[in-house]
Amino acid sequence: MKYFLQLVCVLFLGGNETTAQNSGALMQQDSIVKYFSQWIIKDVAPGGRIDAIRQLDENVVLCAARGANKGKLYISYDNGVNWAFLAQPVKVDITCIAETGNKNEFYILTGTAEVWGTKDGGKTWKHLKTLLDKNKNKEVYAAAYAIMYTQQGTLLVTDTDSDGGHIYRSEDKGLTWKDMGAVSPNALYRLERAGNGIVVNGWHGTVYKSIDDGITWNKIQKLSDAALFATEYLGMSVLLQADQEGNIYRSTNLGYVWDTVTKLRGAADDFVNIGYGAAYYSTYTDRKEVYVTTNYGRSWWSLDTLPTVAGDWLDHGIRVETKDSIITLSGTTIGFVVRTAFHKYALAGFLETVNRNKSAIDQSNASMIDQKAIIGSLVDIQHLNEPEDIIIRNGFAYIPCRDGNNVAIIDYKNPSKPFIAHSLTDKDILDAFSVAVDKDYLYVLSMTNTMISIFNISTPSKPVKVAAISVGGEGSYLQHYRSNYTRLRKIIVQDGFAYITHSSESKVYIMDVSKPSAPRIISSFHTGDGAFAAAVHNNVLYLAGYGPGSSLITVDIKDKTKPVITSKIYDAVKLQGSCAIGIYGKTLLVTAYNAETIWSFDITDPLKPKTVQVIGDVSMKGPGRVAFYKNKAFILNSVNHSIAMIDVDADGNMKLEQYFQHPLLKRVYGIAIDHDKLLVAGREAKSFMIVDIKQLIKK
Repeated sequence: MKYFLQLVCVLFLGGNETTAQNSGALMQQDSIVKYFSQWIIKDVAPGGRIDAIRQLDENVVLCAARGANKGKLYISYDNGVNWAFLAQPVKVDITCIAETGNKNEFYILTGTAEVWGTKDGGKTWKHLKTLLDKNKNKEVYAAAYAIMYTQQGTLLVTDTDSDGGHIYRSEDKGLTWKDMGAVSPNALYRLERAGNGIVVNGWHGTVYKSIDDGITWNKIQKLSDAALFATEYLGMSVLLQADQEGNIYRSTNLGYVWDTVTKLRGAADDFVNIGYGAAYYSTYTDRKEVYVTTNYGRSWWSLDTLPTVAGDWLDHGIRVETKDSIITLSGTTIGFVVRTAFHKYALAGFLETVNRNKSAIDQSNASMIDQKAIIGSLVDIQHLNEPEDIIIRNGFAYIPCRDGNNVAIIDYKNPSKPFIAHSLTDKDILDAFSVAVDKDYLYVLSMTNTMISIFNISTPSKPVKVAAISVGGEGSYLQHYRSNYTRLRKIIVQDGFAYITHSSESKVYIMDVSKPSAPRIISSFHTGDGAFAAAVHNNVLYLAGYGPGSSLITVDIKDKTKPVITSKIYDAVKLQGSCAIGIYGKTLLVTAYNAETIWSFDITDPLKPKTVQVIGDVSMKGPGRVAFYKNKAFILNSVNHSIAMIDVDADGNMKLEQYFQHPLLKRVYGIAIDHDKLLVAGREAKSFMIVDIKQLIKK
C-alpha cells in the first residue's frame, strides 16, 4: 500500500494530461525542478574547496579539500548527514580519493602527483610515491586528477602532461609503480568504471578504454576539440561525457559508440548519477548551473544555481545507494556538501511519470505480489550489481552479474533468510553473462573477453578455479548493438558437453568438458541468424538468436563433432529478437523480445518443430527468460518489470492467465523454479526474491 500511495503522489506531480501541451510541459518542468532541488546543505570545509568525495563502505563517506583547506579530509559515518574533520595528511591540494571497499584502507592523490595511503582509517599515513618530479601541464592545471582502486586490487593514476597524458599502475597497493606510457597526446583527467572496463577522458576530447585492468588502453572515439572533464556511468550500459564547451555526449553500449545529445550553457564540471536514468550535471562557467536528466541523458532541465552562496558550483559528487534509498553527495568550490535523498520506489515511480513510461499494468489479470507470497528476499548493492540470470543446485543460486563482473552465490537452503555465501570474482570473469552448473562444477561465461572459466563448487562458498579457456574471438560489428562487444552469450552443460553461443560470430561452439580441468573445443558451426539462447533436449540443440535473431534453429547433435542444422523457422516480424527457450513435455516455447510475442512449437519430432500458436498482449513488454512449474510457464517481461504466467496444455496451446509485479522486479532478468518456489532477480533493483508459487496460482 505504501508503494501505491507514493506512486499516486508522483502521478499528481506529473500534471494533468488533459491540459494544453505547453502547460503540461511547464508542469512537467516544474515538477522535475522541485523534485530534484531538495538540497540539504552542510558547510563542511568553510572557504573551500571540495573536489574529491568517495564512499568508503555502506555508511561511511570521505571528502577531501583543495584551496583554502588544502590537504584536509572530512568524514561522515551516516551517509553525509553529519561531518567531522578526520586528518590533514598533506599540505597540498587533494584531487582524488581511491576507495577499496574497506573503510580503513584508502588512498589519496594530490595535485602534485603524490600518492598517499592509510590502512587504519586515516590515523596514520604513508607516502607511497611521487609520480612526477614536476608539473608537466602547460596550462597550469594540477599535475594529476584521478586515482582508482580497481576490482582486481590495482591502483591506477592519470597525469596531466600536456605532451601526452600517462597512466601509472601499481599491483602491490602503491609500493611499486609502472608507467604505462602516454595514452593520449594531451593531458588525461578522470577514470570511470563502466561495466566491462574502465574509461578515461581528458584534454584531447577523446575517450579511451581498458578491459584488462588498465594494462592496455584503446582509443574509442574522439568526441570534441575541447577538453572532456565530466564523465559518469549510469548503469544499464549507458555512459555520459561532457566537454568544456558544454556539449553532452552519450553512449548506450559501454562507451564503444557515442552520440552528441545537446549543448548547454557553461563548461562541464561533473555528472552525478542519481539512479534509474536520472543524473545531475554541473557547470563551472557562465551561470554555473546544475542540470538534471530523467531519461539516461537524452534530455536535460536546468535546476538553476546552487542555493549556497553566489558564484559557488557543484565541483564533484557521488551516488550512495542503500537497500531502499538513494543519496547524492556533492562537494562545492566554496566547501559545502549538498545532499539529496530519495526513496527508491518513489524515485522510480516519479521518473516513469515524468518520462511518460507507464509500466504499472492496470489490466484485470494483473496484481502486485502479495507480501504473504514472498518467502524471502535480499537486496545487495555490491554483489547483485545487474544480475543477468539464475541457475540453481542443491539450495544454492548462481547469479552472473554484468556490472559487478562477478557471480553471486546465494545460499537459500533456508528460503526465508537467503544470504550471499560468496561473490566470485576473477581476472577472467568480465561482464559475466551466463553460468551453468553440472555436478560439482560451475561454468562461468564472460561475454566481452570470450572466456569460459570452470570452478569446483563442491563447497559452494569456496569455489576453486580449475580451468579457463578462450572461445572464439571478437567477431563482427553488429548493427543492432553498434559494436561487436556482445560476444559470448549462453552456456549450457549436459552429459559432459558444453554448448556456447557466440553472438557477434553468429556461431555455436561445442566443448568436451568430461574432464572439467581440461576442456577442449571439438566443433563449431554458424547459425545464419545470430546466436543467443540455447536448450538441449534428446540430442537436439535448439537455438534462438537475439540481434538480429528472428528464428528457432534446430540442430542434430548426436555426433557432437559434426552438428547438423535440420530446421529453421524464420519470421522477421513476429520472431524478431528471439531470446529465450523453455521446454515442457513435447512443447517448446520461444520468446521474441522485440516482437513482444511468445511462440509454442510441437517437438514430437524433435528435429522438425511445428508451430502451434503465437500470442501477444498489450502488456507483454520485453518478454525474456522462461521457467516451467508443471504446465505453467512463467515468463519475464523486463520492460514493464513483470512476470507473466501462461497456461500451456498438452498440445502446446497457450492461455495468458496473470501478470505479477513488485518493486523488487525492477528490470527483472533472472528466473528459476525450485519445486514450489519461484526465484527471480531484478537487474535495476539489484534484488533476489523467493516467491511461493502456490500462493501466486491461487489468484
